[in-house]
Amino acid sequence: MSAPVSAYGIVILPPPALRRELTDLRRRCPLLQAQVPPHITVKSPFLFRGTGAWVVDILERVCEQHEPFTLELRGLGAFGSEVLYVKVQENPALRALHQELVQELTGYAETLNERYEGDGYTPHLTIADGLHEEDFGTARQALNGWFPRSRWQVDQVHLLRGKGRWDITRSFPLGEF
Repeated sequence: MSAPVSAYGIVILPPPALRRELTDLRRRCPLLQAQVPPHITVKSPFLFRGTGAWVVDILERVCEQHEPFTLELRGLGAFGSEVLYVKVQENPALRALHQELVQELTGYAETLNERYEGDGYTPHLTIADGLHEEDFGTARQALNGWFPRSRWQVDQVHLLRGKGRWDITRSFPLGEF
């Protein structure tokens, strides 16, 4: 019998106050649910090829070459009628980190959905996913009057492991410490 396979992802976690705000929104409106806790994906979910030690080494090396940066969220967006999110303002440092992780992990990780990598990468903070078309308007209306805006210093990224539930496996500081 083979062991169950876990998927991994590399993410930025929002500040605690924003995480609490999103959790409260989800609690008040059951349609505002997501499969994972609030986060900004830096690298799409993937599976390890070989051992995870290679991936950890790559993450340490890449993260140490990227300095901390300021991230800003402002406004709401949607992917079709399935996903509602908070927009991440264009950020060259985040895009460079994403590009380098995609490039460096090639051959060591099997990306589960490559359409969200490279040019398809749209940084965002998911509020709700898996919405049905008939529920989208109601979910969107639940956010009327809420104008998300946040700005913070990103000084680390996190490796998540998921198998039904996503947990932080390890955190990687940006820059040399």
